[in-house]
Amino acid sequence: MKGQFMKAIYRLLPIAGLFLASQIVFGTLPASAGDLFTVKNVHVDVTADSAATARGLAQAQGQRDALTQLMHRLTLPEDWSKLPPVDDQMAQNAVSGFQVASEKASSTRYIANLIVSFQRGAVRGILSRSGVPFAETQARPALLLPVLEKDGTRILWEDDNPWRKAWNKVDLSGAMKPLIVPLGDIDEMNLVPVDKAVSGDAEALTALAERYGASDTVVALAKASPRDGKTVLDVTATHYGGPAPQETIQRSFEGDTLEDAAAQAAQGMLTSLGIQWKRQIIVRDTRVRELNATARFDNLGEWQKIRHGLGSTPLITGMDVMGITGGAAELRLSFKGEPERLALSLAQQGLALSSDGAASAGPDAGMDGASMTPVAEAGDRGPETRVPEEGGFLTPEEQQTTRRTPMDAMPAPGAGTAPGATSQGTIESGRHWVLKVQP
Repeated sequence: MKGQFMKAIYRLLPIAGLFLASQIVFGTLPASAGDLFTVKNVHVDVTADSAATARGLAQAQGQRDALTQLMHRLTLPEDWSKLPPVDDQMAQNAVSGFQVASEKASSTRYIANLIVSFQRGAVRGILSRSGVPFAETQARPALLLPVLEKDGTRILWEDDNPWRKAWNKVDLSGAMKPLIVPLGDIDEMNLVPVDKAVSGDAEALTALAERYGASDTVVALAKASPRDGKTVLDVTATHYGGPAPQETIQRSFEGDTLEDAAAQAAQGMLTSLGIQWKRQIIVRDTRVRELNATARFDNLGEWQKIRHGLGSTPLITGMDVMGITGGAAELRLSFKGEPERLALSLAQQGLALSSDGAASAGPDAGMDGASMTPVAEAGDRGPETRVPEEGGFLTPEEQQTTRRTPMDAMPAPGAGTAPGATSQGTIESGRHWVLKVQP
């Protein structure tokens, strides 16, 4: 008897977790862009009457410069003229902390490289008050293969590749389009020799990217040539793989030496890749929309990944679980922007959102005809609520989960609500969507 009771509890716990997690407050969940609001390699060089004065002035300057860099990171170039000038007060109110990565000081001069972190909410407020649209969703990391062509020879994995060294000195993890430079062990050299990298060998590039958990690869081919006593790098960045095709980026950079040109090119191309991504993800129409989706999952781990992915997507402002079975949940998502941008943003969290082409159904319309059990309303204290397909039961205490008005109880268009909008003033998609973990 005791063993049967424990088995019933064991069966109950996972599905009870699904019900108890039906209402999510997204502001409390961890963000996916862990390094996005941290600016590294902020260089300062200040001279003053004393070392202490120079240090204080340099740190204040570093915070101002870092906030300006961060606002540029999150926004598009055509909007930079609308950004407010950064003064000491604005920077101090937005900073959450800073570190000194390296420093040198004399009696009157202070030189340092700083790492400055900012409060996400404070930066959002600055940009919102300025009316500047911004991005908070980083792209999924891509693998970077820096190929240098000089004097008719192409190199990739060699230790004396200054193009590769330049990328290793840049903050790649905090970019809008994060990049990963592979280690370059013997197996990787054999898997993707330089000719396969330049030709875009799909099988080889995919195999190497999978080693690093990347979905796509960027091959950055830099052709070096002398010009008027300087070195010019003509760079072409080509994407391979990924959820959607990307345009090739071509830019030229000039420096006194090959190393100088490579340093400028690495930072410049990283910025260009970020701008390319921001043009796809930034939402200028910030009206809230709602859509109905069926989340499919094979186990509790997949459901938890779906929940985490939704909570880590800045475009999403709220979620309600309207009904649930052992393998599917009916969701109502509130979000900013268009469904297609939401799908692209969710793809960065490893989730696939697609339209099934059907009109939105009510909360009891489960997948494959399965009956969906609505999540318990607040105050609904029936004796027991059966958990579909699990054989367990929820106690009255476990039923104390609130949700919004069910979809089939929302006011119909024309009943005091504009067509296509809900009673909360949001725009509702007429299609039904399917959400699942990407394979």
